[in-house]
Amino acid sequence: MKMRIQAALLIFGSILSLPMAQASENQESLVEVRSKDFGDDRFLMTIKEMERHPQTSKLRLTYKEMGSSVGSSMFITRAFYEVAKARGAKYFVVLREWTDAEGGRIYIAGFTDDKNADLKKVFGEEFDYQNEHGQTRELVSVSQFRILFEQDTK
Repeated sequence: MKMRIQAALLIFGSILSLPMAQASENQESLVEVRSKDFGDDRFLMTIKEMERHPQTSKLRLTYKEMGSSVGSSMFITRAFYEVAKARGAKYFVVLREWTDAEGGRIYIAGFTDDKNADLKKVFGEEFDYQNEHGQTRELVSVSQFRILFEQDTK
């Protein structure tokens, strides 16, 4: 087990020290994940949960500049993971993504406890089973990332 954690640290480096989600001050307790909270003053990435609906959330990524593809992907995954935890969901999926007029990246994420959930039935007919690149959208298990994001780093 210790070897797996050490290997993950080598691969993802500082990604594992990305911030824990911070609840915003609004009454809905929407999640915000900021890289600067953990010493990333170079890329300054932030993902804010803008809206929360029963099965979906709208999130917005902003950044000073993007980090490496692995680092950026892990940061985004961390944000989805934190929103899923805050919602008490076991699985999440990216249902749609686009760039807004200000250059922020917008995501619609789905959250469920059913690992076999039918995306259209659970989240809505407007969401496709495949992304814009033709890849099948798959539910991601929160527990799969727990070892990376919840490890004791003492």
